[in-house]
Amino acid sequence: MFPLSLLQYGKLAIGAIVLLGSFYFGWHLRDSDYQAFKATIIAEKATIEKDYQAKAAQIESEKNAQIRNINNQLVDAISELRKRPSRTTEAGTGQSCNGTRLYAEDSEFLVREAARADEIRVALQACYKQYDALK
Repeated sequence: MFPLSLLQYGKLAIGAIVLLGSFYFGWHLRDSDYQAFKATIIAEKATIEKDYQAKAAQIESEKNAQIRNINNQLVDAISELRKRPSRTTEAGTGQSCNGTRLYAEDSEFLVREAARADEIRVALQACYKQYDALK
């Protein structure tokens, strides 16, 4: 009734089980190697990211210190400029003016604009440093 004997069917079953078992164990071995490799890559990535974050925080703190310094200089300069005479409602005499004869409002405006430009320059330099640190 069966073309093969029961012993031969048993041998085929054992062979199939051995073949499937070896396939499973081979796959399991490769998968464990892959998981170890993946864990190594993730650890390296975390280390690099932590290093980049530390550099970025250092650059940010330097930028903030420079901006605080600019703001302190601005406050000092504005307090000195308020001692100047205010703009009058009279028309100008037509004389050219250098920085020593600017009215308080005009000189304060110019000093504020210069401080704002310095803050933008410092922020741009920090951006360039942070970008270069990633290379």
